[in-house]
Amino acid sequence: MSAQPLIVDYRQESAPLQILPNMPLLSSHQSSWNMIHLAYHRQPAWELPELHSDQNVIFIPLKYEAVNIEVVTDGQYQAIQYEANNPTKSGFGILPAHLPHALNWNVEVEFIHCYLEPTVLAQIAHESVNPDRVELSLVLKATDPLVYHIGQALKADLEIDGIGRRFYAESLTTALAAHLLLHYSTRKHKLKAYDDGVPKDRLNQAIDYIHAHLGENLSLADMAAELHISQYHFCRLFKQSTGMSPHCYLMQQRIDRAKQLLRRPEFTVTRIAEDCGFANHSHFAKYFRRHTGVSPTQFRRM
Repeated sequence: MSAQPLIVDYRQESAPLQILPNMPLLSSHQSSWNMIHLAYHRQPAWELPELHSDQNVIFIPLKYEAVNIEVVTDGQYQAIQYEANNPTKSGFGILPAHLPHALNWNVEVEFIHCYLEPTVLAQIAHESVNPDRVELSLVLKATDPLVYHIGQALKADLEIDGIGRRFYAESLTTALAAHLLLHYSTRKHKLKAYDDGVPKDRLNQAIDYIHAHLGENLSLADMAAELHISQYHFCRLFKQSTGMSPHCYLMQQRIDRAKQLLRRPEFTVTRIAEDCGFANHSHFAKYFRRHTGVSPTQFRRM
């Protein structure tokens, strides 16, 4: 190993070129995401140099034969094996921020990397009784369906148009960070429970904000800041008050608005998708069919 670990900043689009033979097949670097970044890789058998990053790396293996992974962290050697991939096992691992590590694997693998900013964990930790130290544990092989499915959902959102929607990504990232903080932190955190929902005036303010910005690439962070509460706090209280998550409510309002516009023949489906805040025609059609059971064109003919 080198005397000084290589420092890799995964916020930079060129970061994979420092350590991997191939660029990602898909990444969020062209998106407006800032709480988390994602890269979807297919890489041959490879050996990484010793490195560390300012981001927490959540890695989710997807397609591989039986693979052996050798890891050295702080001078300690560990060898693990993932059996031939089985999606029901929902495997994942965590390489904590600032932890020097080197690793290699012996077969071609496809995997998701999620690069989570420590500030996101710190923000959520302010909802706990001991926010002074927020660090994730090293995890090389664990089974957790929630982590696995959040990674897959973020990847699927990017696949629609390569850009992804901020509100959806920030909602998933908030849920992921809270889950990691509760279950994979170096010290036990207990997030405060809230039972009263959002005060009526703040709920109305949030709903007004959604309707005023319905056609935009909305930010959950901006909305929570508008209400002067944390994203985690806002998501929990909004669901208690309305029975649905902020993202589900937003999508329902966009679909309802789209239904109104589809009754007006002067608007094209592409224009309606844009005006209602969808990334493109495919993104619109996917969610419209999910909510109504028919495509926008079929709905227009009804």
